[in-house]
Amino acid sequence: MRHITIVGGGISGLVTAHRLAPDHRVTLIEADSRLGGCLHSTTLNGTVPVGLDTGAEASLYRRPETKDLAAELGLDVEFPSTKHSSRVLSKGRLHAIPKRTVMGVPGDSTEVRDLLGPAASERVAHEVITAPIDGGDVSLGDFLSDRLGADLVDTLVDPLLGGVYAGRCRDLSLAATVPALLPAAAEGTSVLELVETLLAARDAQSAALADGKTPRPVFMSLIGGINRLVPALVEGIREHNGTIHTDTRVNSVHVDNGRWTVETEDFSLESDGLVLATPAHVTKDLIAEVAPRSASMLASVPYASTALIPALVELGEGELDGSGFLIPPTEKSFIKASTFVSNKWPWTGERIPAGTALIRMSIGRYGDEPGVWQDCTDEELISQAFDDWQATVGRSSDRLIAAEAHRWERALPQYLPGHGEMVARIDEEINDIAGLELAGSAYFGVGIPACISRAETVAQRITSMQS
Repeated sequence: MRHITIVGGGISGLVTAHRLAPDHRVTLIEADSRLGGCLHSTTLNGTVPVGLDTGAEASLYRRPETKDLAAELGLDVEFPSTKHSSRVLSKGRLHAIPKRTVMGVPGDSTEVRDLLGPAASERVAHEVITAPIDGGDVSLGDFLSDRLGADLVDTLVDPLLGGVYAGRCRDLSLAATVPALLPAAAEGTSVLELVETLLAARDAQSAALADGKTPRPVFMSLIGGINRLVPALVEGIREHNGTIHTDTRVNSVHVDNGRWTVETEDFSLESDGLVLATPAHVTKDLIAEVAPRSASMLASVPYASTALIPALVELGEGELDGSGFLIPPTEKSFIKASTFVSNKWPWTGERIPAGTALIRMSIGRYGDEPGVWQDCTDEELISQAFDDWQATVGRSSDRLIAAEAHRWERALPQYLPGHGEMVARIDEEINDIAGLELAGSAYFGVGIPACISRAETVAQRITSMQS
């Protein structure tokens, strides 16, 4: 039985180990004291016994990876409430987020008129067709600003993308983040017409799948939070005699005659194959000797740091309205978003006392000035975030019952223009190194389904090499 070492115990490393453990001897090594990476939960010191996500809180249901894995692990899928919708802050007021868009880009300018106002929506309507892009990629924000105007980008596209990447859309790759819009850029054709076509196709697909029933949900979670994937995966790995080390940092790796050796402070481990399911800035140090070109490219991947404040709130002015809100960087605000968890996810609302609500407040974007929030104490983070939250929703009589600050340092990779081409070059070099595989969010998607997909592909490659 071949021995495979997996470095990194986030969702990518756990899925890789889960897939390999039945037919391989698997050792997983994680530097942190816990497993799961950006999937984590809290009970707010026992205040919310069922648990609350403090990292990722949902997964795309339209993609099969997470829902299929949940079914395999015996976890029941939960969907967000259809009674509530999210809003976006613009010029100090909360507005409904337009529904018929592709990541904030409408097919018809009237869809964004109430949010943007007459002048900005007219700018959207009068799309400026630009020449086909030179090369295979471009800045998403710059492309859309040139085509449809800066107001649409700053007010709607930026906060929507920020909710996924904690980044600025003018820094992000069109091809890597919203590839559905790439044909308009590559061919020099109308992005509005392309979006209208995409929306029509989406409507037709939803109608066919719904067959008169409620439309298929976009997102999913689990009772107890999407973090419940972690213990279920760990249990499966251990059932197949997989070995898991936490609090164990890998210092170096090297290969000799096809055998891989991992060096930690406590032990050396030799194996037939090595999977690095670690952030780009960790992976680049580990592969500097065996894959120097890939290491150099991975060193160029920047990361966003964020903080998340989960809280149980006593409601002084009736129930919360909506499922949360987004705040563009153009608005003067300490927080960038908030989710009204107990409105969005019914299973949470059913498990907290009457007259209370669970909320999450998000802080931090890529490009933030150093120290704007990083230098705050946890108490200061919580206080400033809740002050901002109250001002945004206009609820001065609500009060905090329990809250925590969770910091995510260098957690979300930023896919800069050309990211996809860079990953292709990395894979080309790594594919020539027998027994080495890379997984994680630095490559083809930061979401849970994308991480699962790459992890499963890695596991399949390892298995096929054996046969």
